[in-house]
Amino acid sequence: MKILISDEMSSACVEKLKTNFEVDYKTGMTQEQLLAIVPQYSAWVVRSSTKVTAKLIEAGTSLKIIGRAGAGVDNIDVEAATQRGIVVMNTPGGNTISTAEHTVAMIMALSRNIPQADQSVKKGEWKKSKFTGTELFEKTLGVLGVGKVGREVAIRMKSFGMNVIGYDPIFSNEEAERIGIRLVSLNELFASSDYITIHTPLNKATENLINRESLKQCHDGVKIINCARGGIIDETALQEALTSGKVSGAALDVFAAEPPGDHPLFKLSNVITTPHLGASTEEAQEKVAVQIAEQLISALNGKTITGAVNLMPIDHDVFSKSAAYLRLTSSMGHFASQLIKGQITKINIQYYGDVLNHPTNLLTQTLIAGLFKTMIEQVNIVNAPIIAKKQGIDISETRSTEHQDFTHLITTEIIVDGRSQSIWGTLYGKNDPRIVGINGYIFDAHLDGAMLVLSNEDKPGMIGRLGTILGSHNINIAQMSLGRKGVGGKAMTILNIDDVCSDSVIRELEKEGFTDIRFIQLTNEFEPYRFRVTE
Repeated sequence: MKILISDEMSSACVEKLKTNFEVDYKTGMTQEQLLAIVPQYSAWVVRSSTKVTAKLIEAGTSLKIIGRAGAGVDNIDVEAATQRGIVVMNTPGGNTISTAEHTVAMIMALSRNIPQADQSVKKGEWKKSKFTGTELFEKTLGVLGVGKVGREVAIRMKSFGMNVIGYDPIFSNEEAERIGIRLVSLNELFASSDYITIHTPLNKATENLINRESLKQCHDGVKIINCARGGIIDETALQEALTSGKVSGAALDVFAAEPPGDHPLFKLSNVITTPHLGASTEEAQEKVAVQIAEQLISALNGKTITGAVNLMPIDHDVFSKSAAYLRLTSSMGHFASQLIKGQITKINIQYYGDVLNHPTNLLTQTLIAGLFKTMIEQVNIVNAPIIAKKQGIDISETRSTEHQDFTHLITTEIIVDGRSQSIWGTLYGKNDPRIVGINGYIFDAHLDGAMLVLSNEDKPGMIGRLGTILGSHNINIAQMSLGRKGVGGKAMTILNIDDVCSDSVIRELEKEGFTDIRFIQLTNEFEPYRFRVTE
C-alpha cells in the first residue's frame, strides 16, 4: 500500500509510516497535480492546507483512509468520502492542550491589550492610559462547546477566578459540575457572558452561529474569542458590532477564508489576530503526527480502527471475537442479494440468543454491505448505511435473548415489492455458517461457494430429475438440503455444487417443472473496509 502526505508534517509521522508502507511526502501541490497522482494511493494524510474535495475523492479509486493530523475535518468532504466507503479519521486529542493554552493566551492578550501596547512601545511611545485593560477576576466566561478543548479552557480560567458557564447539547450536568461549569441555554450564554470563547466544530448547525441576532442578545462590551474554526462567526456582523462598541474586542485565530487576505477586521484596533496557531506547538505537532501514523498503521494492518469520524471505533479484539458472525452476516447479505429480485424498501434484522454478546450494529452494517455487494461497486460497512438511506430503504433491528429452536440465530425480513421475504442464518460449531430457513421452509445448508436454490411441486421423481440434469452437465452435488411445508405442496431445495450453473442448465430445469431457480455464488472474501481484516 502507498500513502500520500500532502501537507507539512512532523518527520516522526513520515518515518513511522515508512517502516510499514511506501510513502510519498509531497507538499504544496495544486488540485490538478493531486488529481493526477491520487489514484495510486491507499491512504492520504493531510493537515489543514490541502482541501480534499469530492472531485479528488472520486479520483482516489484506491483510497481506503483519509487521515487528518488534527481535530477538524472541515477541509475534507466527509460526506463524499463516506459515500465512497472511505474511512475519514482525525486526531482530536493530540492538540487539545496546545489549543486550550492558545485560547487562554488570547483571552489574556485581549483583556490587557498586549499586542497593541507592544506595537506602541516599539514605535517609541509610552501611552499607559491608552491601553488600560480589564481584570478577568469575577467576570463571566461563556464556553460555547464544552468538548476536549472547551473543558480544558474552562479549568484554566477557573483558576483566574472567572465564573464559567457553558453550552453544549451533549455534555452532561454531572461532568460539568465536576469541573465547575454551570450549563446554560444558548440564549442565556449570550446574555450573561462578559467573554465568549468558541470551541465547536464547523458544521451546518454551527455555521454563522455568532451572527447579528445572537450578538444583539449579548450585553454591551462583550469580548469574543475564536480559536476553533472560521465560519462559526459571521465576520461582517462581528465587524459591525466591534465598530459600534457592542463588542469591545475580539481575538481571532481562525477565519472563514484562510489566509484571509486584506480583511476589513484588520483595520480595527480592538481586534487581535494570529494565523491559525492553536495547534502550532512543537509538542502538539509531534503528538498529532505520531497519532495519525499509528492509527493508519493499525487500521491498514487490520487491527484497531480509532479516530474515525464516519465509523464507530472498532477494536481488533472485536473482529477476532465476532469474526465468525461477521462472516455469517456478510454471506447472508450476499446470499439474499442473489436470491431476491425486486425493489427493496425495508429490512428488519432480528438477533436471538448468544449472538447478542456481539456488536449487533456492526453485524447489521456488514449484512447490508453484503446485500449491496453484487449491486454496487466499492461497497463496505462505511457507506452501506448511506447507500440504503439514499435508496429509501428503512433498516431496523430487534433483539431477543432466546429463540424456541436455536441457541443463536440471525433472521432478516426483507420487504421486496411489498412482499415479505425472510432468510435465517446461524453458526454450527464455532465457524460453520448455515442457512436454516427461507420464507418458512426449514433447511440445513452450508452458506458457502456455489449454491443452487429452486422450488418444485412436491411429488415423486423431482429430485431424481434434478440429479439427472445436473449430472448430464457434469455438475457435482456436494450437499443437498430439502424443505417443505406439507405433503404434496410446494417444496424448496438448496444445493451446494462444485461448478457454475449456466443459463442453459437453468432453462432445462425450468422445462422439467422447477421454478424460482437461483444460482448463487458466494466468495470467502471478507473485507468490511475494502482492506483485509486479519485475525
